[in-house]
Amino acid sequence: MSKVITASTVFVLLIGSVASADLIQDQLTGIGLTNAVVLMNGDQHAGSMQNLVVDNAQAATGMCGSMAEEYLFAAIGQSADACGICGLVDAVQVLGIDGMQAQMVGDGVAPKAQAQSLDVVAAQALGKADGMGMADALHTIVVNEGQYANNAAGVLSESATVMGMQTSTIQGQPGATGIVDSTMAVSTTQTQAAL
Repeated sequence: MSKVITASTVFVLLIGSVASADLIQDQLTGIGLTNAVVLMNGDQHAGSMQNLVVDNAQAATGMCGSMAEEYLFAAIGQSADACGICGLVDAVQVLGIDGMQAQMVGDGVAPKAQAQSLDVVAAQALGKADGMGMADALHTIVVNEGQYANNAAGVLSESATVMGMQTSTIQGQPGATGIVDSTMAVSTTQTQAAL
């Protein structure tokens, strides 16, 4: 969140320099997934899977060949599986993606500016206590965002791509207790201007 605020602040400062912009675009994306499997005693098995594809794009054209374009594409998945015999077994997953893009492009040889940020956080926790049990979890993440702007004075282009996989497994006999806890986080910020 602080990266988005920082990028927005820098972009606001650039706005003063591009006050006569003819093309103005903003694109915000927020994606959140939560997945949980919890087993309590008895002989049982449970599983859960989520897959999500998000494609967000916009483009605008102005006079003298000026153009602004923004896009975000995400293909993400969560999968958790647990089984136990008189055990306490759980698998919890959380995945969050936040993207911000902003552009200001002047016609002709006027100034142009753009900024973007991308934040990805993936976490999963597995636990096992008491009886026999096992659990596993998997995250798959592909996120790409970019923007392109041009006018008669030139081109601005920036992009960010995050690809990741997170997997965890826990297994134990009766009486064994354990926890697996994993987190990965990526944060990118890009700002550019041609004044």
